[in-house]
Parts: sequence; C-alpha cells; structure tokens
Amino acid sequence: MILTAAEQAMLDGDAGIAKQRAMAGLVQLGRAFGAERMVEIGYAHIHAGMALYLDDVELIEELAGEGARMAVPASVNIANADTVDWRRTGAPESLARLQRRAADAHDRMGSACTFTCTPYWAGHWPTWNTHMTSIESTVTIFCNSVLGARSNRDGFFAVYAAIAGRYPLFGYHLDENRRGTHLFEIVDTPEGTSDFSCLGFHIGGIAGDGVPVLRGLARRPSLDELDALGAGMATSGGVALFILPGVTPPFASVEAAFAGRPLPESIAVGRGDIDAVYRRFCTGAADRFDIVHVGCPHASFEEMRDYAARLAGRRIHPDVEFWVTTSRAVRHMAEQAGLLRTIEAAGAKVISDTCPISCHFARTTSPDPALGIVPPPIRTVVVDSAKQAKYVRDMIQCDTLLTTTEGAIETAISGRFVDAHAAARR
Repeated sequence: MILTAAEQAMLDGDAGIAKQRAMAGLVQLGRAFGAERMVEIGYAHIHAGMALYLDDVELIEELAGEGARMAVPASVNIANADTVDWRRTGAPESLARLQRRAADAHDRMGSACTFTCTPYWAGHWPTWNTHMTSIESTVTIFCNSVLGARSNRDGFFAVYAAIAGRYPLFGYHLDENRRGTHLFEIVDTPEGTSDFSCLGFHIGGIAGDGVPVLRGLARRPSLDELDALGAGMATSGGVALFILPGVTPPFASVEAAFAGRPLPESIAVGRGDIDAVYRRFCTGAADRFDIVHVGCPHASFEEMRDYAARLAGRRIHPDVEFWVTTSRAVRHMAEQAGLLRTIEAAGAKVISDTCPISCHFARTTSPDPALGIVPPPIRTVVVDSAKQAKYVRDMIQCDTLLTTTEGAIETAISGRFVDAHAAARR
C-alpha cells in the first residue's frame, strides 16, 4: 500500500503505540483486499466490547491503557447489558459490572457511549460522500443507502479506523462498487416498518452480497421504513447498499443506478413474498410466549411516539413481559416529551444499551465461567422485525412469532398472539 507521510509515521510508532497498532491492522486489512491506499474517514461506529466475552472487554481496556483516543467522532454499538438499569432485564450483576468496565474504557478513549444499533437516531448522521466505518450491518446499509455515506461491513477494524482516522480504500468506498446488480420490481407497496422489514429480508436472500435496486414503490418510505428495509436485507444477505432512486444519493433514476449498463431482468416482489416471511418466523404457540419485543433496530423517537399513542390508557396483560428497546438518547428524548411515562404506565419495560438477542438470553456466546451466566429458559419471543426474528432463532435458539408493530402491541395487551393479517384487519 502507498501510505502518506502521516500514515507512515503512525505505522512507525511516532504517534504512540495505540495508533501504531491500529495502523498495522488497517494496513493488513488493506493488503488483504487489494487497497492501493488509505482514505481519511469522518465518522466511525465501533465495537462496544461485549461483556459476554471477558477477553473482548479486556481488549478495549488494553487499547485505552495504551493511550488510544478516537481521531474522529465515534459512536458505540449495542452492548450485552443495560448499564444504567441492568435489573430491568434480569441481567446478572456480574455481567453489568463487566459491561460497565468496557464503557469506562470507551469514556477514556473519547467514544460516544451510545450503545445502540441506530446511532443516527442519536444524532450521528454522516453526510453524503463521508467515508466512514461501521461494525453494525444495519448502520452500514442505512448510511450507504439513505445518507449516501461510504462504508463497508466491518468488524473490529472499525475500532482501529476510529483511532487512526483512516481506512483502506476498497469495497463501497469506491464508485465502481456502488452500482446496481439486481433489479426488483415492487408490485405491492408494503405498509409500516414490519412489512418493510419482511420485504428487505426477502430481497436480501436473493441479492446475497449484491446491490439491489428497487423500483415500483407507490410512495416514498419513511425513514423508519427505510431503516427496517435495510436491516432486513442485511440480515438475510450480505447487502451493504441498496439503491432506491430518488432516495439513495446520488441516484435519480434506475438507469443511473446501473451506470448506463443494460438493465437486468427484473424480479417481481409482491404481497405473497412479504407474507411468506411472516409465516417463516411464526413457529411458536399462539398462547405460549415469554416476551413481546418491539424496537429492532433500536426504536426512533417517532416509533416511541407511535408506541405511546397505541398504549395510552391501556394495560399490558399481567402474564406478559413487554420490552421496548431504544438508545439512551432516544429514551431521554421520550422521557422529556412525556412518552416514556405513558409507555411505562401501561406496564412496558423501556430498555437501553441492549436487546433480547444481545443480552444474557443468548445461547451462542461464550461467557467466562466465573460470571455464572445461565441463559433463562425461553420458549417463544413475539417480535415485529424480521431481523430480530432471525437472530432470536439463531442466538436465543427458541421459537418466534413475527407480526406487525400493531399486532405485537395488541398481543402484549390481550395475552394472545395477534398475527399480521389480524392486525391489518383491525
């Protein structure tokens, strides 16, 4: 790779051991992917240091101890415990204390301790053509597809990029890779975030790691619907960028999305495809579920407003545990607006920093035995997101019941599952 004088100085250790370590890792990454040089980044969404892995926390602490500091604005991804009120989720205190250690290390490094998979709702909004890095697939696809920023799907290298302020120039940082590969004709426009989540899941399974271009939507989706659409694609496939002409900068037309190349044969997507995703993730018994969960990806302020409106003056069934997950920032805004009071008065638990698939419920993680973490027995989780449904099945290893947001809330109130079609008829 060709390095600038400043980059070479970092690699030589002139800027300290932490930057040297970061640059060495980034050079290794760049060489693996054939990058010719580095590019300066303007933002990073980085790894939290997951408390379910003791070594993970110790690595973050080690970097902080070496004097690592964030060279660019850096938000922190979702964690394994709500470090503010861990008792709300029933998390072991040992897990919360370990997660707090990682948070303290991030504080020392200058990270913004957002602990969320939707940092854009917390004010981190990279603009068009901003080179960035992200450990979270939902952040990558939203920033690429809705904001026009440039990011790959990164792992721990996102932390190194934030420390160095650089990233190898390859993948979606290059114009030639930001072009359509598949054309999808949407023949039935979805309604609401849950439908868009299912639409995205269906498309992602076909597109794989390609760049799907969407045509035929009868209206411009809301930001929350775009968020759900991308999250679904990134879950079933390796999609990091979708193009919706007129929404995704700078593409004003389908033709522009394919850079003047002949358009591929379109793939029709209709209501039946969306319904098939709902059916795929409805395997649990309608009267035997343990948790109803909304807020995946972490809820926006507008979604919190919607939850409050649907719950106002009502009460969650006494046998139901209802989780609403969001970021600290959105939770604070909801509290200031009086929405939190309405939601919690109904009996819901509003949880920050984590979610069901990232907390102590997960059975696919490797906690240190000294923590004494034993995942609780969970039969079924009711969700309103295809992303959450997929990862609940994979990580908690239990059944799911996937419905709309309205269906999930009505399920929590009635104590019996309300499916997507029943919710649509209400």
